[in-house]
Amino acid sequence: MSRRPLVLNLIPLIDFFLLLALFALLLARWPEALPQRALSVDLPRAEGRQGSGGVLLELDREGRLALNGKPVALKDLAQALRPLLKEGTAVRLEADREVPHGTVVAVLEAVRRAGGEKVEVGVRP
Repeated sequence: MSRRPLVLNLIPLIDFFLLLALFALLLARWPEALPQRALSVDLPRAEGRQGSGGVLLELDREGRLALNGKPVALKDLAQALRPLLKEGTAVRLEADREVPHGTVVAVLEAVRRAGGEKVEVGVRP
């Protein structure tokens, strides 16, 4: 009685590993797609890495502000930020590169008044 040799069908195994690689590539880009953008912001280029700030604050070239994807006025920013800032929560400021320096300083001052201790500046690598 002769035994048949064990034959592995490699094509389904290769397909499986290619699908795993595809899912790994898609999931690696997933965190970049998560924040909901409320404003169109052209970030300045700089060497740096993406931060993981818990609160997203966007500032476009017209001076409009968005806090976690919702529009907010500069005069109301500190009050809107206060409940979102817990101990050690970072604020990620993504300001357009055309925004005047004085406007950025006013936003940073509102973050300070709200109790923000960590501010990350968003850049484009």
